[in-house]
Amino acid sequence: MSQEWLYRATGALELPDVTRGLAVEYGFICRTAYTEGTEQLIAHVASVDFGDIIHLYFAATTSGSLLGAFRVVGPNKHPNPEYFGKAVHKTKLRTVADGPLRDHLVANEGYTPDSTLKLYCGWPVVAEEVRSPSYIKEMFPGRNALVKR
Repeated sequence: MSQEWLYRATGALELPDVTRGLAVEYGFICRTAYTEGTEQLIAHVASVDFGDIIHLYFAATTSGSLLGAFRVVGPNKHPNPEYFGKAVHKTKLRTVADGPLRDHLVANEGYTPDSTLKLYCGWPVVAEEVRSPSYIKEMFPGRNALVKR
């Protein structure tokens, strides 16, 4: 049974239009897998599964906005499977293959490769027509960027 997740992107990466465009136009939510410089997976990343819904938000210092809802899919169910490389061990994250998606990530310098893998990675997604909760800061306790709904 699929689960729903709330994911908060911030200005540390890119502006909301770029983040939303990446999800809508490329079918990709950028997410590093490992805590910087370690082989420890970031909290909850390994729990996201194929078929799960990610409600994507962009959070500024005092407010946030909904960017859309997206279903996590494998490359074989993505409109552009060639965008993706290998799976990230113990997760549904995929590395990004050479090509248009990788070129887009490089051009938008706010995105950085995973520090352990030295590659871009994230979830292949497709837009989903489901109702998302309105953003409130309390949805994301502490520094958590990914929480179960």
